[in-house]
This record gives sequence, C-alpha cells and structure tokens, in this order.
Amino acid sequence: MLNEIKVAFRGLLKSPGFTVIAIATLALAIGATTAVVSLVNALLVRPLPYHDPSGLVLLWEQFALQGLERIPVSAPEFRDYETQLHSFEKIAAFDYTTFNLTSGYLPERIQGAVVSPSMFALLGIQPSHGRAFSADEQGLGHDDVVIISERIWTRRFNSDPAVLGSKMVLDGRAFTVVGIMPAAFEFPLPLFNVQGGKFGERVEIWKPIAFTENEMKLRGSRDYSVIARLRNGASVRQAQVEIDALIRDWQKQYRTAYGSEESFGSKIYPLREQVVGGMRAGLAILLGAVAFVLLIACANLATMLLARASGREREFAIRVALGAGRWRLLRQLLTESVLLALSGAAAGIILSVWALEFFKRVGAHTIPRLGEVNVDLRVLILMAVVAIGTGILFGLLPALTSSKPELTEALKDGGRGASTGPRRNRIRDALVVAEIALALVLLVGAGLLMKSFVRLQNVNPGFNPHNVLTMEISLPQAKYPAPGPSYIGGEKAITFFAEAQRRISQLPGVEANACAAILPLSGSNSDSSFEIEGRPRRGGGPGPDEEMRVISPNFFRVLQVPLLQGRFFNDADTSTSPKVVIVNEGLARKYFPNGEALGRRITFDDPSKDPKWITIVGIVGSMRHRALDLDPQPEYYLPHSQFSLRNALVVVRSKLDPRSLTSAIRSQIQSMDSELPIAHVRTLDEVVADSIAPRRLSVVLLGFFAGIAVLLAAVGLYGVMSYLVVQRTHEIGVRMALGAQRRDVLGLVVGHAGKLVGIGTILGLLVTLFATRALSSLLFGVGTFDLATFAFVTFTLASVSLIASYIPALRATRADPMIALSHNA
Repeated sequence: MLNEIKVAFRGLLKSPGFTVIAIATLALAIGATTAVVSLVNALLVRPLPYHDPSGLVLLWEQFALQGLERIPVSAPEFRDYETQLHSFEKIAAFDYTTFNLTSGYLPERIQGAVVSPSMFALLGIQPSHGRAFSADEQGLGHDDVVIISERIWTRRFNSDPAVLGSKMVLDGRAFTVVGIMPAAFEFPLPLFNVQGGKFGERVEIWKPIAFTENEMKLRGSRDYSVIARLRNGASVRQAQVEIDALIRDWQKQYRTAYGSEESFGSKIYPLREQVVGGMRAGLAILLGAVAFVLLIACANLATMLLARASGREREFAIRVALGAGRWRLLRQLLTESVLLALSGAAAGIILSVWALEFFKRVGAHTIPRLGEVNVDLRVLILMAVVAIGTGILFGLLPALTSSKPELTEALKDGGRGASTGPRRNRIRDALVVAEIALALVLLVGAGLLMKSFVRLQNVNPGFNPHNVLTMEISLPQAKYPAPGPSYIGGEKAITFFAEAQRRISQLPGVEANACAAILPLSGSNSDSSFEIEGRPRRGGGPGPDEEMRVISPNFFRVLQVPLLQGRFFNDADTSTSPKVVIVNEGLARKYFPNGEALGRRITFDDPSKDPKWITIVGIVGSMRHRALDLDPQPEYYLPHSQFSLRNALVVVRSKLDPRSLTSAIRSQIQSMDSELPIAHVRTLDEVVADSIAPRRLSVVLLGFFAGIAVLLAAVGLYGVMSYLVVQRTHEIGVRMALGAQRRDVLGLVVGHAGKLVGIGTILGLLVTLFATRALSSLLFGVGTFDLATFAFVTFTLASVSLIASYIPALRATRADPMIALSHNA
C-alpha cells in the first residue's frame, strides 16, 4: 500500500495542473460542507451545556383569546408554581437586568440577571471559584451578594483572587462577590425567533432575586421567566396536567385576573426547542445545499479522472501487457482518487475554520450558541469518512472503465478506438448534465432568497432610520428612588432625562432628540392590558392587550413618524396634568373603526373602582416593531413625564454622521452624573440591519454555495468540451479539409454542449419545482415559483455554460487542418 501511495503521489505531481484543480475543487466543496456540518453539530446535535439538559423546560403563560403566547409570569404566580407543583425537581425564576459598575476603572454598564438561588443547582453548574447562592440569600435586604463571570473577572480585575469576598459597587449599592462562574457558562441563553421571549446579551453578573411587596400583590405584572427541571420519571405531559389544575384553581380564586379557562393558560416548552428550534429549517436547507455542492464537486472530479484516464490509455495497456492484473490497476487508480480526496479535505477543513470565524463575526449577536461552533473531533472524523468515501465512490467509475484497456488499439501508434468509446463519452456527458441540474437548483434557491431579501430591505418600516444615533442609559434605583416597581423612574428620572435632552439639543449638528423605553426592530417588546371607556369587559379576564411604548415628546419627530390626527406630546403633558396617550393607526382602526378614537379614554384600572382615565390626544402612523416581514401591530404611546422609567434609550437625529456625536453626548451625560455609563451606542440603521441578520446570513451562505456550484459546473463543462475537441481533432481536420467553415466547427462543439446544458436545465427545473417549497418559510414577498427568477437564473446558467464550451470550440477552429489530420487521437 505504501508503494502504491508513493506511485500515486508521483503520478499526481507529474500532472500539477490537474492535481491543483482537483484539490481546489474538493477543498471548496468539503470546506463548505465542514462549515455547515459544524454549525448543525454545535446548534442542533451537541447538547446544551448543562447537566442532563433533556430534563430542562421553560414555562410560559398565554392569553389565547388575545393571541398572546410565551409571556413571562408574575412574582405571586411563580411562588405558586414553586410551592404547589410536584412534577419538577427544581424550579427557578430569572430576569435580565443591567448594572452600572463603578468599582475600579471607568463606569461601565454590565449585562446581568436576577435569579432564584437554586438556579445554578438546577442547571448542574457550579462556580469555578467561590460558591453559589444559598437558599436564604434572596428577598429584600438579603440579596447583597453577586456571582461574576470569569470573563469580567479577567477583564476588569486581572484575575485577582482577592476579588472573592470583596465589595463591588453596582448601581450605587455595595455587593459582596461570592463566586466566579466558568468562562463557558451562559445563562439565560438567547432564544431564536421567539417573539416576546427573546433573551438579551451574554450575562456577566448574577444577583439573587428579590421580589418586592408591591410585586407580590400584582398577579398581572409579568416580568419573570421560569425554568424548571422535571423529576425523574415525570413527563412533560404529566407536568402540564398538574399546571392546568393549578390554573383552574387560580381562575376560581382570581376571576378578574384570569377569566375563563379558554382565555388564560400556561404551557411547558423543552428548553432546547426554545433555544434552537427556530433554526432547524434554515440549517436543513443549508445542509441540503452543501450536499448538492459536494455532489457537483464529486461529479467534476469523476469527469476529470475520466479525462485523465483516457489520456493514460497507452500507459495502462503497457502495464497490462507486462503482467499487471486488473485489480492492481483498479487499486492504483482508487489510491490516486482517495489521495486527492484527502488532500482536498485537509485544505477544505482549513477553509472551513476561516469560514466559521466569518460566520461568528456576522451572526454572533443574532444567532444563539454561534460562539460555540467549532470543528471538533466528531466533525473531523465525519469529514475524513466523507473524503475517503468520495474518493472511492467517484474514483471507482473512472477506475473501472480504465482498468480493462483494449490492448490492440491502445498499443497501436495512432490508435483511437480505446479512447473514443461511446460508453465513456456518455458517462462524461451524464456527469455534466447532473452538474448543470444541481447547480440550477442551488442558483434558483439563492435567487429567490436574494430577491426576497431585497424586497425585505425595501419595506417601509414606518419610520426613517437614517442619521439616527441610539444609546442606552440606566439610572440606579439607589440614586434615583421612586415608589412602586423597580423599573419606575419617578420625578428624579423625569428631571434627569429632560435635562439630558435639553443639553443634547444644544450640541452642534443635532436636529432633534428624545428618549424611549424600546426601539422598533430591537428585539424587545412590552405590552399591557387596558380598558376602553364605555366598553365593559365580557366574560372576565384582562381587557384588550396591545403593545405599549413610553416615549418623550420629540420621539416621533426624531423617527419622522407622521402625525395623522390630533397632536404629539408636548411640555404641558407633565406628571400633574391630565393623563394622555397617543395611539397608532392600527390600534385606532381595530378598536375605533368609525374614526372616533380622538378624545376617547382608556384606563389600566378597574373601570368600576374610580379609575384613572387616559385621553387619546393623537393618532400616528404605524411602525413595524417586531420585524420587517411582520405587519405593524396596534400600539399605544405614553409620555415619559407621566409614566417615567429608570432605563431609557436616547435617540438623536443628526445632520452629520450620527456617530460623531458619541463623545459629546457622553460628556454631557457624565457631567450630570459622573457614575453613569452609556451603553449600546449604535445607529438606528444598525438596529434595522441586525433585525434581518439571520436572513442576511442565509442569503450569503446559499449565494456562496450557488456561486461555487456554477463555477464547478462551468469548469466541468469546459473540461468535457476541451477533451471532446482533443478527442475529435482528427475528425475536425477532415471536416475542415473538406471545406467546413469555422462556424460549422463552432456549431459542432457548442451544439453538443448546448444539448448537455438543455437536458441538465430541464432536469434541474423539474427538481427545483419541488425543492424550492422548502424555502417558503424564508421568503418574503416572493413565491416559490417566481417566473422572473427562474427565467433569469436559467438564462444566466446557460450563458455561463455555453461560454465555457465556446472557449475550447474557438480553439478548435484555429487548428491547422494539416496538423489536425496528422494528429494521433
């Protein structure tokens, strides 16, 4: 075997052009395959990084009659779950939060989470240094401890072990660091394409949960997510039955909060499905695409090996004449093809590592667990098997056809019979037809996705994102106290943000600025139920529930959202003035179809118990908040001066490059409070771009694979036509000697190529009609059978293929007839 490897290696070195092209072809195909298989392995196959992750579930509530699914739970509801459910071994609540870290260096806003003390035991992960929270470290006055990530320990504290037990100042309050979590640990995990349940950034600090007295009284204030671990032997179905029974008890005790059995419920979802379930269809399409690319590459390799074997017919005949058996020739040829495949695989794996790094940079913020993707041992073994199998499978056909040469014809000077066998030509033609068909399928899929993506980008979001800068500011509760829930800002927050807007408005280049609780297309959302005056609730339960936004007066001017009726908020709308609200066109049409929205009133209170009424003073255009491919939802807007929050986004429209204002705005904020950091500085254009990042990644990947497929198909056709020209040189010389013109020779060669392209195109279109149905969930504004796309792609592929065949045909027309007639085929 070693001797055969040496012989194969020397043989490949004698044909450097063939070897380089073959290895490059396989490297592209196997590199793409390795990258996608690594994605599938990390995101869908590899288990979540927790102990026994199959037993972990998320618990979401829902109001079915209002179309609300996967909504968080309230503090009293969680206590009931925790104390009354027996199907779970452990159950924990958690929520995202942010901390202003002022210890050590410059102030910095850190992503954090509040969690039940049992969270780490539930996940089966313990700190790498220090300890986890104890059961009594929760609740107000007992939650002054934190656990930090190894990442922030290294970055902010230079991995100093003295950090354990030391004080860390967060939001103006001192906390004791009791543990350090491993760098790889991540929780909460981001969810993919789960509306209303999409978690945020990677958490760096964890704090025990502390329900306030006010929270424990409000069953309708739902802010917490719930994770649980099923007991051994308990199924999701058994746990769901137990939860349904608990819900029925709630509906009897708290009729006004929950209403009928049909209106409210709670459902269990496996954690894994919530994290990556939305990616399964897209990854399956990518896996199918790279399989096509690999098949095209293999067909190309088989075509090249056939052509090369035909050129070695005389060599094989001499070997047989000297006593070499068929098995020896077959083994030698297979050794060459496997050696080529392994070389291509090695180069492809290097390419895949680079490709994965590119994927991480493009989609790390929008695709969960993408940072965990790597080429691990399992993928390497699989790719080695694929490479060897590829070498054997597609090297077998050329080897079988070449290992039994016709000795008489092959050994004769000028003999042509062995190299011009119709069977071998048909095999080569069939491989080219297959390449054309598969390339067409990929091209049409990429074309549909590209057209869909372009249409998505051209969707009017209902606002103007250009030249707008956004940044987030979080006011610590210790310094800006207010009664009620922790997210309420109070008068100090109102004063701070009003002064900040006044100062920012005076900066050169600023056209308008405002603050808001949520940005459109940012992945965040907030909704609340309300009552409409004069429309009593039917059947109990909460009233209408729509998306709620808290904004300052200039918000619509910054985003250039049109005012349709009434007025915007103004400085006269203060905390002491009558409460007002602005609704969008969608809400006005849904609840006031006769155009009587202005002047009508809503309330968040019970209408029968002296409610605080809020008057509708304006109607604005609808914005696409959830996604560009989803219709605008009904929304209502409350003034920040009457419903203030501690955390807000500052939005600034500029006449200049908006990023040029960052330093000036930061200086103004820190001149008001030197301990306040600003975070998430980005333009609104970037926010919009991030909202369609998963689609962009799909377009880029499928487009890349389609480009490789077209290139390989063109190379394959070029190779076949080049060999055809060499094979028929003598015939071409005879034709030209008898008076054939150049156009006749061109027609001979290009006509043959045209037949192959035509057959491949027809077969490809038939396959495409069925294959594109898998793309329906990824398309926007484009059908799976888009005639313009099919026609353009077919024309493009046919043009590229015919150009590839025209080059060798042109070379044939320039041959000297006398030389061609003396050519030994």
